[in-house]
Amino acid sequence: MIMTYTPDCQLDLRARHPDFQVFLIINEKESERVRNRYKCHLDEKYGEAPLQSMDVFPSNVPNSPIHIFIHRGYWRALDKASYSLVAEPFVKNNVTTCIVNYGLIPTVNMGGLLTDTTSALRWIQYNASKYNGNPNELIISGHSAGGHLALITYILNEDLRPSILGICSLSGIFDLSGIKSSYLNEVLQLNEEDVDSYSVSNKNLGVLKCPIHISVGSNETDFFIQESKRLYQTLSRKASDVEFYEYPELNHYQIVHKLGREDIPVVNFILNKVLKTH
Repeated sequence: MIMTYTPDCQLDLRARHPDFQVFLIINEKESERVRNRYKCHLDEKYGEAPLQSMDVFPSNVPNSPIHIFIHRGYWRALDKASYSLVAEPFVKNNVTTCIVNYGLIPTVNMGGLLTDTTSALRWIQYNASKYNGNPNELIISGHSAGGHLALITYILNEDLRPSILGICSLSGIFDLSGIKSSYLNEVLQLNEEDVDSYSVSNKNLGVLKCPIHISVGSNETDFFIQESKRLYQTLSRKASDVEFYEYPELNHYQIVHKLGREDIPVVNFILNKVLKTH
């Protein structure tokens, strides 16, 4: 069997965008602004490990829906503090928002990482009322690796599914074989069992009963564009309630900023479709 490798140019985003630091600075500044403007509870612990924590931006209205965001970083990097910016359009519309951290590879493996995201959702449900949230009205969004985690957490936890009203994946990764056959696996150390257990694309996608929004930027690499398009096409054949949107001219770093703006397809999906039709 000949191993087909995923070219670095498809996944090494910092090499593709040498000005990547500009986008990261935008994340930091916007996130700091949002933390200063809105009430928030920082570093709420859902476990004892250092990264088992989240930042919570509560709605002002009791029993509000809860939006949960999972950050990117190829399962090995980055932090919730850079993504407070996504809370703004939701807290303005009476949606409690939780920005979740999780254990990073190689400190944990992929299984341990999924245990963290699952534990975070259960903690949110148990503590929802403290933050004016409704434990049975959850919406999960995620960017890149976070888009993968949003979907696979739903798929692998049957008991959580009835409480999840919708899922949004921005530039998600759904077939882990392409990651296993890339330079990223020097750190991730995914094996065939991991690929089989934690890929989204090989699961029974008929269990996805909630509305799903898949988006990607037109200026992303073919790898990310095809990951999103293939999943959308597969879900469409299964008659799932799924939407797809390709943001013109946006790259992998820029697309997450859309989740922090009102009157944008991904935010409209949550506020005007998932919540108003529930």
